[in-house]
Amino acid sequence: MLARRTGAIATFVLAMVMAFSSVSCTFVQAQELANPVLETEGDAARRSASRGTCKSADVIVYGATPSGIAAAIQAARLKKTVILLEPTQHIGGMMAGGLSRTDAAPHRGVYGGIVTEFFDKATTTYQLTDPIRIYFEAKWAEQTFGTMLNASKVTVIRGQLISSVKLKNRAIQSLTTTSGRSFCGTSFIDASYEGDLMQRSGAKTIVGRESQAQYGEEDAGVVKLRLPPVGSRTNPTELVLDPYIVPGDPQSGLLPGLSPIGQQPIGSADKSVMAFNYRLCVTNTPGNKRPFTKPADYDPMRYEAHARFIAALNAQGQPISENYFVGADLTVKNKLDVNSNAYFSTDVWNIGYDYAVGNEAKRQEIRKSVRSFIQGLMWFAVSDPRVPQATRDYTAQYGYCADEYTDNDNFPYQLYVRQARRLVGQYVLTENDLKNKPNFLDSIGVGYAPLDQHGMIRTVQDGHIAEDNRYPFSVAPYQIPYRALLPNRSDVTNLLVSVAVSASHVAYTSIRMEPTYMVMGQAAGAAAALAPDGDVSKVSIAKLRSTLLKAGQVLKWDKSIRLKS
Repeated sequence: MLARRTGAIATFVLAMVMAFSSVSCTFVQAQELANPVLETEGDAARRSASRGTCKSADVIVYGATPSGIAAAIQAARLKKTVILLEPTQHIGGMMAGGLSRTDAAPHRGVYGGIVTEFFDKATTTYQLTDPIRIYFEAKWAEQTFGTMLNASKVTVIRGQLISSVKLKNRAIQSLTTTSGRSFCGTSFIDASYEGDLMQRSGAKTIVGRESQAQYGEEDAGVVKLRLPPVGSRTNPTELVLDPYIVPGDPQSGLLPGLSPIGQQPIGSADKSVMAFNYRLCVTNTPGNKRPFTKPADYDPMRYEAHARFIAALNAQGQPISENYFVGADLTVKNKLDVNSNAYFSTDVWNIGYDYAVGNEAKRQEIRKSVRSFIQGLMWFAVSDPRVPQATRDYTAQYGYCADEYTDNDNFPYQLYVRQARRLVGQYVLTENDLKNKPNFLDSIGVGYAPLDQHGMIRTVQDGHIAEDNRYPFSVAPYQIPYRALLPNRSDVTNLLVSVAVSASHVAYTSIRMEPTYMVMGQAAGAAAALAPDGDVSKVSIAKLRSTLLKAGQVLKWDKSIRLKS
């Protein structure tokens, strides 16, 4: 019998597209993708008339993230009928939503299977020579994912936001969306970033950080607040920044983006979730550069903390670099992938919990606010006199990529939800597992990335801006047990989770990489196809592992083929 961990838990593109080959795949919604079958008026009428009936497949996957796509493809390759439901009008999640510098892994032999298939396509398309830095365009990612789904005959239905779930004897019978449509299956997979299917199915979940005591994790829970540090980790310069709208006057209120929470007990559990942002595509290529412009709701006060940070650096004789706002993360075709930096940048702190537990109206409000903030930040970068002239001039050389996200004002579709809800399932993967690397008998894949935690709390202490965050640190590749994808059987029996998996907050800061999500998605797809009567706890581990090995999945990292970056 496999060991089982339990514990009490404390309470976060339609891009440019092209037609491809004529292999059959049904895409219900009149949107272009890889060789879609478009609905006619008669089709729409028949669909409307059939509302209240249940569209059936062997496997229902919720969320056309890269993980959901890998799950759907793998299940279909095992001769199962598959419906892939996507709440938005675009597939591909973050990999088609701006994260074009996808973390491949600085070692050979970490990823295989469908992950490698996708990376090989990028390598061929862009004639890449680096085996571990495999980059691509967002629009290409959506198109390519569409082609792969098409070839596997997966039915993709977009615009299907989950509304409710019907269960019988702890098994999901159907999923109903806000469109009024219902979908029935034998096995279900939640591949969404938010974990909405698992939550509505009655699976135990958590939002936020566990305490150090919960799983005996050294880096768990609340950390000691510190002033914003710059420079080296071993000898950082801590900047003293006034947090009040009127400097020195607490009665004037805190600057936008700051929480009044202050220092909480160190090592305790809390509801904090990592900061969110959008990953921008920018370029300085003439003819493909759309200049940064002033948003209609631009408010310079939203960037007052940025301005004070810049002033404090100037006072230290450490002015910000010319490329501070756009970075230097070149991908392909002279396009930059703009992520946050460690300081005051595109990350928006203190919003993750509200997003994770919020309804769709609340989430849409947060998405709109983050988009507005980032668009305003780029305008601040090119126009505000408090930004050094050299930085303003450099940033103004760039603009949004005009050939990306063409139906969304060249702005990414997908909010970077670094974490939201997490499953509390049959095994909780922890920091100790990632460090100690036990040999799991039910390993279904390998993960690898530093434990990279983005900002948790930005607040005030002793009259200064202070932050709760920790530096990232590295671990070697580690195994992922099948049980981390499974809710407890007492909750739901025919559901697998491939993104918001059963992991502690600390472990999730590593496992949250898109290729690792795809690894878990491929495993979930295979398990769903193999589950007797949909009961995912009764899958033969030997059969699952042999199926994954045959599909090219890596179940244990072989150090002998290590390749240093």
